[in-house]
Amino acid sequence: MDIEVWWLLALPLFFGLGWFAARAESRRQIAETKVLPQSYFKGLNHLLNEEPDQAIDALIDVARVDTGTIDLYFALGNLFGQQGEVERSIRVYQSLLERPDLPETAAQNAWSKLGEAFLKGGLFDRAEDAFKQLLNGPLHTHAQTQLLYIYQSQQEWMQAIEIAQSMSSAESTTIALTHFHCELAVQDMQKKNWLGAERAIDAALTLRPSSIRANILKGRWYAQQQRTDEALAVWQQLAQAQPKAVPLMVNDVMTVFELRDQAQQGIDLLYDSVMQTGSLDVLNAWLSAQDKHGKSSQTLEKLEQIFNKHPSLNALDKLLSKRLSLSNQHPAQRESAIIQQLIKKQVQRLSKYRCEHCGFEAVHYYWQCPACTRWESYPPQRLEELTQAQRSRGQVNGY
Repeated sequence: MDIEVWWLLALPLFFGLGWFAARAESRRQIAETKVLPQSYFKGLNHLLNEEPDQAIDALIDVARVDTGTIDLYFALGNLFGQQGEVERSIRVYQSLLERPDLPETAAQNAWSKLGEAFLKGGLFDRAEDAFKQLLNGPLHTHAQTQLLYIYQSQQEWMQAIEIAQSMSSAESTTIALTHFHCELAVQDMQKKNWLGAERAIDAALTLRPSSIRANILKGRWYAQQQRTDEALAVWQQLAQAQPKAVPLMVNDVMTVFELRDQAQQGIDLLYDSVMQTGSLDVLNAWLSAQDKHGKSSQTLEKLEQIFNKHPSLNALDKLLSKRLSLSNQHPAQRESAIIQQLIKKQVQRLSKYRCEHCGFEAVHYYWQCPACTRWESYPPQRLEELTQAQRSRGQVNGY
């Protein structure tokens, strides 16, 4: 009974203490609200009224007197960036960096965000300057990655090489570095700077002796100086070591045979290659050379042989086209024309290359994907060939 009386007396005391605590917390929140600058509320009001310019001006005043609003500025900059208002996003980050008392961590993040905003706006020079501020700091790796992207986009290959050499020795970096040297070689060969091109090709081959592109360029370097025997020797060695490289160099090989006045020998070589591999690129190169230099009376027969050995929509399209062009009296001309029209769109779709990383499809072969910027992400086979290869593997596995 005594315990129950004690509890009855304690209950009012607990209620009283709770009431005083609530009053104290309420007064603290009111005091903090009064401390916030008037510009803070003006900025929020402008945002609500969709007046971003005035909002930025007002919030800049807040930032100058209150370091606690830094996170608000990052949020505001991100918001403008997501909405595509790049200039306003840039202005937000620049206003942050103008503060002399900005903490170092916040300054690093602001430079990074500013660089990304410049990139989004296509201001590569200013983005480069922003990311250079981050080198040798906590965001050093991020800055290197962004600078490498900038130099590749602007085809500034020497700067790209310098950055890549300072990065990790990961395989992807080595592959990219190899192609940077190849790009320099291409530029030098266009200028007929044979010594510079040779140095660039040798640098690429030192990094990756098995590089398909570097070896193709080595042969091209010989060919453009009329050293055709050495060019063919390089390409023959590459074809034996890496048969998948053949579709990428057949046009170069045919050009060399034309320079040597041995077009028919080149045509025969390409025909043997397409009969062996069924490659659509080799087929295209052979047909182009056959129409240009070969005996037209043999073209249809050889196309039929190719189609029978390696049936494909691409080969069928070329076979039907050749039949239609040879004779207007062909019994199956009308039917062939209808069939060709039916398969034409499918052939165009399946005659593309597809990036293994992002799935971007292209009519022409690229060493670097235009979409995801990955190097060597395109197999040297077109979609129809890849589909046939997958189907063949499925049959072998019993599917």
